[in-house]
Amino acid sequence: MSAYVIATIFVLLILLAGYLFLSHSIEKRRVQRQRLITALRARRNSFRDLATGFPAGFLSNDLTALLYRALIDCCEQLSRLESKDPTHAEQFNLYTNLLATQKDNSQQARVRLDNPQQIKEAHGLLQELHKFVMQQSTLKLINQVQTEAYVDQIHRLVLQMSVDGHVFNARQSQQVGKVRLAAHYYTLARKALAAENAGHGFDKQIAQLDSVIAKLQEKADATPEGAETPAATTAKPAAAVDGPSKEWKQFDEENDKWKKKQIYD
Repeated sequence: MSAYVIATIFVLLILLAGYLFLSHSIEKRRVQRQRLITALRARRNSFRDLATGFPAGFLSNDLTALLYRALIDCCEQLSRLESKDPTHAEQFNLYTNLLATQKDNSQQARVRLDNPQQIKEAHGLLQELHKFVMQQSTLKLINQVQTEAYVDQIHRLVLQMSVDGHVFNARQSQQVGKVRLAAHYYTLARKALAAENAGHGFDKQIAQLDSVIAKLQEKADATPEGAETPAATTAKPAAAVDGPSKEWKQFDEENDKWKKKQIYD
């Protein structure tokens, strides 16, 4: 009798252990599945905002196509994980059509972001895109040539936004007569370009900035200390803004020559 009881207890313990192991495995898979769904939804939302939330021409064709393919992949995976949710299939079809009908914007003038909040938002989204590119490269889903081209385009776009942000602040300062402050912001823009000018690709832009800064510093030196107020620009508003703006227009034209690298499989 004692042996029978012991054997029964032993069997029950084995069954209990098996049940606990099975329950743990099911719960682990459930948690992993939920984490995957959350990550896919977050990526979909970020890439959707980056692909469709900014003016046409902000992103290159290559980066836009990359985003659409990533969105298609996210929607496809979400459709399998949440088959009862019809929105995933709808979005899959939407981004598939957008990718198929994507227009060539290589001839379009480069679009600048002149809103500090929008620049900040775009910067964060581009960081997520960079992480995605490196992940795809690690998984060997894109080759080294593609990886370098995507990273280069993202890097140039971030640099562009950094420069544009400083220029926006400089122009705002000029409009209220803060000449020295405007020169400071233009100097920050110059430093941002100079730091990435190992290949001398930004020599012309830097030269244009030097000209703008020199004119502003000359004007600042001729202005009595403390006289930089909105009233100081009332008499001659054109002199406060138009001179450097002409130089900056030339800088804009040089910047429009930034061409994104084409991607070859």
